[in-house]
Amino acid sequence: MEERERWVLDPLVGLGPLRFGMDSDEVDAALSGVREGHSQVAADGGSWVRYEDIGVTGIYSPGMILVGVAIDAMEGPLVRLREVGLIARVPSQARAEITHLAHREDATVRVNWSGDPEIAAWGVSMGTALEYGISSHGHNPERRDRMITSALFVSAELAESPYETGPVLHWCDVREREKNSGSWPVKTDQERSHWAWSPLKAVGPLRFGMTPRQEQTHWAARSRPAGRDTFRTGGGAGEQPGNGR
Repeated sequence: MEERERWVLDPLVGLGPLRFGMDSDEVDAALSGVREGHSQVAADGGSWVRYEDIGVTGIYSPGMILVGVAIDAMEGPLVRLREVGLIARVPSQARAEITHLAHREDATVRVNWSGDPEIAAWGVSMGTALEYGISSHGHNPERRDRMITSALFVSAELAESPYETGPVLHWCDVREREKNSGSWPVKTDQERSHWAWSPLKAVGPLRFGMTPRQEQTHWAARSRPAGRDTFRTGGGAGEQPGNGR
């Protein structure tokens, strides 16, 4: 984290040294000669350019005019709005702070295609990515056990629906992807049953060797619907009886 640049967001105007409306030469100069990596030009003249080493992607409208900036979760500058850090954060913590700030500034927070916060008044659409770190055995990247935040920042003309605009769709077309409602599907520990495992014998009240009828009798005897208990089968993740999952 210490090696990453720290940028401040000026909503709908720019972030760090970048300003929406700059042309590509001005962006290159603002980034002090950072080398360009992957890029792609659309049929209408729009394009996107990935700036290597700093985790920044510039999104351009026809004429190579900067209209969006995507910040990578792992490599991008640590962007801040007021007192709220937006990049490389635990998503739930970032969401809570963004929501608090938005309410304070009378801005509306909605959910984007990935289920993450989106605030049109700021031109901000949040995202997440799996965190990686350096392996303890060397310099190879190693997957961590959490997600961290990334973000797309756009100019005023794209802010209402960033992922439905031509320049952003050319960079990341999400039209065929399943939308996420943003709801949290995992039950808390207090809501879940706690079962003991007897190796090779049983899991909670279920005994290996039970017949389907015996299992049905067990669930019928429960005072609450069977669907509220979770159990493990075949070493897989928790499932709910009767849900067909």
